[in-house]
Amino acid sequence: MAGIPLNPPTPGWSVVIRPRDWAKLSEHLFSGRGEHGAALLAELTDGPRGRRLLVRKVILATEGKDYVPGTTGFKALTAEFVRDCVSRAHDAGLAYIPVHNHGGFERVQFSSVDLDSHERGYPTLVQFTGKPVMALVLTRAAAAGDVFLPDGTRDGLGELVVPGSNLMRLRPAPAAHASRDGRWDRQARVYGDAGQDIFGAMRVAVVGLGGAGSLITEFIARLGVGHVVLVDPQDVDETNLPRLVAAEVDDVGTPKVHVAARNARRANPSIVVTELIREVHDPKVLTAIVDCDFIFLAADSNSARHFVNQVVEESLIPGIQVGVKVPADDDGVVGRIHVAVRPMIPGAGCLWCNQLIDATELAIDLQPQAVRDGARYVDEVPAPSVIALNALAVSEAVNRFMMGMTGLLLDEDPSYTVAFPRERDTQIHAQRRDADCRFCGDR
Repeated sequence: MAGIPLNPPTPGWSVVIRPRDWAKLSEHLFSGRGEHGAALLAELTDGPRGRRLLVRKVILATEGKDYVPGTTGFKALTAEFVRDCVSRAHDAGLAYIPVHNHGGFERVQFSSVDLDSHERGYPTLVQFTGKPVMALVLTRAAAAGDVFLPDGTRDGLGELVVPGSNLMRLRPAPAAHASRDGRWDRQARVYGDAGQDIFGAMRVAVVGLGGAGSLITEFIARLGVGHVVLVDPQDVDETNLPRLVAAEVDDVGTPKVHVAARNARRANPSIVVTELIREVHDPKVLTAIVDCDFIFLAADSNSARHFVNQVVEESLIPGIQVGVKVPADDDGVVGRIHVAVRPMIPGAGCLWCNQLIDATELAIDLQPQAVRDGARYVDEVPAPSVIALNALAVSEAVNRFMMGMTGLLLDEDPSYTVAFPRERDTQIHAQRRDADCRFCGDR
């Protein structure tokens, strides 16, 4: 991330590419000297600030065979390469994105020759595919796009997003940043005015508003996140009060979402809050979190894990899952407490691959409550929970979020951490990824 501009989310068209695909593409484009070419096939979806193109396939153009000296420009993709890529895009219902690199670093634009070639060829490709066609030109730290649309109009690229541990947002030129607001002064000294602008423009979901989720909401509101989406179907009960931030006795029977929203507004009066008193698999919840820039998963049900995992991998939205386990038997003997913080990076190893979702329990979770109760046969015993243990997980998770959004992580490995507070031990575990996984596997 050294030298990569810190750009806040911006309105307009965006291209989103998984980190492992970005590594493949950038190694090809920026290895050696000169220009190189490739093609991306992408799914067209809606996003929080405009249309999104989610890259599903990277096709590298072989130098001298698929990418050759052009007749009017420096180099060009061959007609055969374009034909094959456009046919694959058409058959898969995807958009075609030809890409090449230019020199420079944090600024990039198309040459006049590039633009002329787009005008000659792209309207025909749009008619064939029925999808937008976007030319993309890259440097290591900038991206520009020229979008041709089926209705005959033309547009530009807002940003290219790589949702890695250090999330990158590449534009044609670095964003200008607002002067520092006095209330953020102390924290903006860590990540700068650019970092504060990033948080102010972000839309962040918190799924699960118990002990961990209520703390996450407090922390990110005080970071200056501009919009939070709060998701939890449950009401506050008496046993929640010691762990819910700013909860009061009179809140018993009140939806947890309302308590968290009230606290977020108290922490940051300018914040926008979307309140969803629903299960995570409710269509309104899924629509809302797909429109987010980041997701905190603080619910421990198998259904919550499955559906958030699906959003992360299919919509290429990064997140973090937090969990605290306090085993205790009927005699009150406490076992090995562990606190886990798992980055959810698209394509880096999902919750299914890491054996964190139980298929049988997921099937039960998705049944009506009466069926769920009957399927489990016995009453569930509430798990032990203490706010200080939740805070241990939340602090790690929000720090990782804060540094990852502002390019401060020195180690971008998506490994997860498990802390054992009784032993004062912390372990780092590599994410597991099955190449055949339907969510994070090779496509």
